[in-house]
Amino acid sequence: MANLKYFLWLTTRRGFQPAEAGKLLERFGTPEAVYFADPEEYGLLGLPAAKRKALEDKDLSGAERILADCDRLGIRILTIQDANYPERLAQIYDPPCVLYLKGRELAVDEELAIGVVGTRSSTPYGEGLAGKLGLELARSGAMLVSGMAEGIDAAGIRGALKGGGGVVSVLGGGIDVVYPKQHRWLYADVAAAGTLVSEYPPGTEHAGFHFPVRNRILSGLSLGVVVVEAG
Repeated sequence: MANLKYFLWLTTRRGFQPAEAGKLLERFGTPEAVYFADPEEYGLLGLPAAKRKALEDKDLSGAERILADCDRLGIRILTIQDANYPERLAQIYDPPCVLYLKGRELAVDEELAIGVVGTRSSTPYGEGLAGKLGLELARSGAMLVSGMAEGIDAAGIRGALKGGGGVVSVLGGGIDVVYPKQHRWLYADVAAAGTLVSEYPPGTEHAGFHFPVRNRILSGLSLGVVVVEAG
């Protein structure tokens, strides 16, 4: 638990992108080592002043609040140094140091995991095709990986759930923040039959710039990705 607290401190430093947090972890070995490093060591990294200041802020109350929120909401935390962190995801350029999970274990390495994604502004034909793909993938024993957006993503997920297959939905905000709001029951269905995944702590609102960043996780978990409809 103590190790986890320092992981949360590291991944919530203001101004740090996931790849930068990962590089700090590679440099120092553990999140505790990053936390307890001498400020002069931060200076040797060539970081801008604002980022050095963020690392010099040793307040752990934010990390403790995240731990309490996760405990209250039934959200599990997986770190990149845990044995069950997906090896497939660890191979991408900037794997997330921390993942928040709700539902089943994120066991994708031995699965035929296929991403099914596409536009929110989908046509009825596109939604029908995404649903059919999700259904047939599930019936063939594949795991569907998608987001939770309106349109193609939601149609693919519903098809996979109908087929009784495994589903992983990668979110662009906190797991407890339902977006779009009309997908409240879809969130619950995925948490019951599969796994909700986010690199953002509970309470984080879904923001437009989160989704392109989120896509690297979706891709990293998948062996292949089907884009049904897109701009």
